[in-house]
Amino acid sequence: MECKRFTFTAALLFAAAAGAAGPGGPTKSTAVQLEPIPGSGVKRITLTAKAAERLGIETAAVSEAQLGRRQMVGGLVVDRLPEASAPSTALSGFAGFTPTAGSFAPPPAKAARSQPKAVKAIEGQLLVAVSLSPGEWARLDKEKPALLLPLQTRNDLKQPVLALPSGLEPIEDGKRSMLTVHYTLSAKDAGIAPSRRLRVELPITGSAEKQKVVPYGAVYYDAKGNAWLYVNPKPLVYERQRIAVDRVVGQQAVLTEGPAVGTSIVAVGASLLYGTEIFGK
Repeated sequence: MECKRFTFTAALLFAAAAGAAGPGGPTKSTAVQLEPIPGSGVKRITLTAKAAERLGIETAAVSEAQLGRRQMVGGLVVDRLPEASAPSTALSGFAGFTPTAGSFAPPPAKAARSQPKAVKAIEGQLLVAVSLSPGEWARLDKEKPALLLPLQTRNDLKQPVLALPSGLEPIEDGKRSMLTVHYTLSAKDAGIAPSRRLRVELPITGSAEKQKVVPYGAVYYDAKGNAWLYVNPKPLVYERQRIAVDRVVGQQAVLTEGPAVGTSIVAVGASLLYGTEIFGK
């Protein structure tokens, strides 16, 4: 499949090259030129303005942004809180939600007598319960709110909703070494009701320094999983460069290795250039 896609990509480019040459033009088109870059194993691609236009190549600049670190987990909206002194049933996290509508799987019948008594939350407020490991709890920025997002299968929230730290001590599940942490939520917010499952983005402590970012569409992964992008050192010239992606935040890829801030890169059309470079002999 990968080779077929590259072959088709290369065919598109050479069709563009032929169009640039014109129906009565020379047999050998100069719309695309490939030049080996000594010591790199990659090729420099030079296009005519017409070929670049036909391929829809768009460029952008490497930039810096201050992006807080966040962790996505699963959450459950509840209106009652188990007593901290009683045994609790830990949440299993986003990946561990059970198919049971509106709840997590109940504990075994033999443990029914040890279930915690429920106490009602503060009047007018709901709680969002998330399950974290002790390590995740240690990294959590406990002063900042959590961002509530809908499940992909139920995209009915009007907009993202913030839930504030509750100030409650985490409830420990000794058997699973997990902690249940609660955030508070106004009962009126976005019509969220108890037993609702949500995705929850939690803020993680870390450096507030600016980080190097590029549009995620500029990143190309080869068949071996290596990440690349194309730099644009001068008009209509493109060179493939290896990068290291730390994480993806929205539509931006955060780089730990890559070109300097301000470098012109290909934001749209990287896959077309890669197919041309590999199969454009």
